[in-house]
Amino acid sequence: MSNNLQQKLAAGQTAKLMSLRLSHHIDVVHMLKVAGFDGFYIDAEHGMYSLRDVSDLCQMAQACGLTPWVRVHSATVGAIGPVLDAGAQGIILPHVNSAAEAALAVELCRYPPLGHRSMAALGPTSGYQRLPAKESLVQRNAAVMVVAMIETQSGLDQAQAIAAVPGVDALMMGPMDLSLELGIPGELRHPRILAAYDASLKAAMGAGKHFVCGDAGGPPVAQLVAQGARILLGSNDANYLLQAMTQAAQTLDREAQVSGS
Repeated sequence: MSNNLQQKLAAGQTAKLMSLRLSHHIDVVHMLKVAGFDGFYIDAEHGMYSLRDVSDLCQMAQACGLTPWVRVHSATVGAIGPVLDAGAQGIILPHVNSAAEAALAVELCRYPPLGHRSMAALGPTSGYQRLPAKESLVQRNAAVMVVAMIETQSGLDQAQAIAAVPGVDALMMGPMDLSLELGIPGELRHPRILAAYDASLKAAMGAGKHFVCGDAGGPPVAQLVAQGARILLGSNDANYLLQAMTQAAQTLDREAQVSGS
């Protein structure tokens, strides 16, 4: 299966994603396409998603030419294998603290000889096409991206080693959890958070890997793009929906005041 996000990155372009934390219906995938996003990630760490939900969203994404990722809750066979079989083209690993943890994640996401993932011959991952096993595993290994999240002081200290792990494709910050770990809860633009972004981005760039940047914390996105970041992460569906609802309610209040009601 083709990976639109990888194709854009290979061409030196930026790619735009947002996250899903509460949307389960496949219609949201069409909306993301119309809105101009290149993909999304399903937040299976904090959102309430069944494997059926994940499969439906991932398959619709591929049908629409979008790239679906999933943030899993842990680096285990049970957490990673099924969502990859369901059609996910990227796995986000939270709380990666060492190169060893990153290497384990890669092993769970890749088929031999790059890892130890089990192969389902027919399914969403293969597009239900019958291909020789050798050809299929090469294509599937290439289509999956592995993203390691830096969310602790330990992960930050080991960012260079994590980024250097073969098979890790990108680093991504978790500014809220990192702020908690650093004893500055919620201070997402704190100098220590800004420094963490800078160090992690440099670690990714130094290893020839990508860096996922967004507006949830850290330096401005434009600054990170200027430093080499190419994967741009928007907010989540809950936040966008709440913003739109709040704006609509405020607009109605203003209109009511104008009319004198």
